[in-house]
Amino acid sequence: MDWIIHLDTDELMHPVGTRGYSLTQLLSDVPENVDMVVFPSYESCVERDDINEPFTEVSMFKKNYEHLTKETYSQNYKESVRDNPGYFLTYSNGKSAARIQPHLRPNGAHRWYNYMKQPNEITFEEAAILHYTYAKFSDLTSRRDRCGCKPTIEGVTKCFFLDFDRAAFIIASSATEDEMLNWYRKHVVWMDKDLNKKLLKEGILTRIYAPMVIMQELKEYGVYSSLIESVQESLSKDTFMSSNEIINNSSRRIGTEESGISVRNDLQADNIDLVAIPPLPAPVIDYINS
Repeated sequence: MDWIIHLDTDELMHPVGTRGYSLTQLLSDVPENVDMVVFPSYESCVERDDINEPFTEVSMFKKNYEHLTKETYSQNYKESVRDNPGYFLTYSNGKSAARIQPHLRPNGAHRWYNYMKQPNEITFEEAAILHYTYAKFSDLTSRRDRCGCKPTIEGVTKCFFLDFDRAAFIIASSATEDEMLNWYRKHVVWMDKDLNKKLLKEGILTRIYAPMVIMQELKEYGVYSSLIESVQESLSKDTFMSSNEIINNSSRRIGTEESGISVRNDLQADNIDLVAIPPLPAPVIDYINS
């Protein structure tokens, strides 16, 4: 294992820039002195309110600020935001892949760090993470049902980093089904074909078909069903140790031959900002023009 990356279940890798659309090739070409690579995030732009399988039904995405010129971004900012709090509905700071090496640690879900040195990090100029955020109408209620915070300004501020997530939680907790659907169409669904055509021409939006085709083929050949079956078999009690056994074995190792590593990490922590990098919004116009 040479690299590690945190990927959510509503995300796909987009390793464009290699001949074979290969993530392995993309990472193998990274210079050896680079510790981490950032994949800027592209956000899905659904054109219907009845999407069932985003990976095989969505082809339009909004490009990340990192892959646009400042002029293009600023000139099209207002139209691309529509009536939402920011350029992206959710996070825009992408995800990073880290080269496996001693003292590596996660710095939230979006970045990595190293206890012993300042990592050398670069950003890919073409490759990206495709984030299928709120791609299904049911995402409104599913996110609401996973959180127990109160649907108030104060309550959602404690539970969510991003303004759109807060607004979505409140509407899903307080509105009727019809009101939620109308809100979803206004804030999430790209129904204005003329606007879509203009922003596609300007380069704000882009069509990406490769992941859709690949996922459709995998589904047709039964890869999904066979994978699910194999995972279910692997998770049987006879196959893996219980979580308690894993914890106990790890504790014994840390308490003996690996105790020095634990001490070094603790000592170094005093000199490192350990606050995890949260999901961050895209820069606003005032920032771009400053």
